[in-house]
Amino acid sequence: MEKIGDFSKRCEVTIKTLRYYDKLGLLVPDYIDRFTGYRYYGPEKVAEMRKITELKDIGFTLDEIKQLCSAESGEDKMQIISEKRRALEKLTRQLRELTELEQNYKSNLKFKGEKGENKMRDNLNTAFVNDERVIGRWEFTSESDFEEIYFLPGGEEYWGFSWTKDYIKITFGDGLLVPYELKEINGEILMFADYRTGRGSSQKWVLKQTDNKRYTKREIGRYDDINIPFIDDPDVIGKWTSVDFVDKIEEFDPQRPKYWEDSLYLEALEFMPGGQLRERYKGSGRIFYCKWTQGKTLVENGDGTTAPAYEIRSFGGTDYLFLEWKSGDYIWGKRKPCYYALKRGN
Repeated sequence: MEKIGDFSKRCEVTIKTLRYYDKLGLLVPDYIDRFTGYRYYGPEKVAEMRKITELKDIGFTLDEIKQLCSAESGEDKMQIISEKRRALEKLTRQLRELTELEQNYKSNLKFKGEKGENKMRDNLNTAFVNDERVIGRWEFTSESDFEEIYFLPGGEEYWGFSWTKDYIKITFGDGLLVPYELKEINGEILMFADYRTGRGSSQKWVLKQTDNKRYTKREIGRYDDINIPFIDDPDVIGKWTSVDFVDKIEEFDPQRPKYWEDSLYLEALEFMPGGQLRERYKGSGRIFYCKWTQGKTLVENGDGTTAPAYEIRSFGGTDYLFLEWKSGDYIWGKRKPCYYALKRGN
């Protein structure tokens, strides 16, 4: 058996922590010398300590770890684990929504105090003025990055789109206020909008109203089935780091200069045994938890549910994972997903 000092070095934990775990009854020494008070730990305690550390790393509190370790039956253990999974999934949704809110505030601060352009951003926050004529679905008849736009009742926002009378509000990126004009031509209601990005490019939008229905966000979203049983895939286990973003997998070239590599939104993925997945995003500093099964990741957030497919390909002896990027443009814009390219390892 080892003294507490040697055991703490082996397990890379402080003596103070070990004493605290003993006090909680979480990791009790095998023997305490009644004359000196020295604590001694046997070899099997190393595995127990590692288990505690692993459970802490995936979000369990010390009280929850104690309950899990002391549970008498496998069913009791599974119940504790399932409750924790549900709590983490709820936290994941909240963290995603908080991250989006944080990004919106950062965008607002960016424009604060600037001349000219800040007025456009300020206008995005003006009070809503209703226009019943525009409520419903609009289909693009001109060239555009989008297929359709929905004007939801009350100017409700979805995936960076909102509106008020005479203006389409685009709230993602730098933010933009797009003026529109309505005309009735040959019995159809058409919308003409001048989409100017402020960076020298512009598009003349022409949209046709297909209906005047009062849609909800749930009705207009696209939702994948994520209730898929877990199938193991040992090849994908481990960490993957983003190195590129391509429209098609066939376009990927590991030798091509990647000027945007430092600005990739999805930074890394970690596929863990049993179907748990960790996602890390640039700027948030937080870890999001979701699931995976063979060939797919299974994601639930405030926008909806997606099941992006993945596949592994080798280039020059190096493994790369290609992940469909199903974000708001897939859920709300119905665009065909592009791909993140991730390299195996940190």
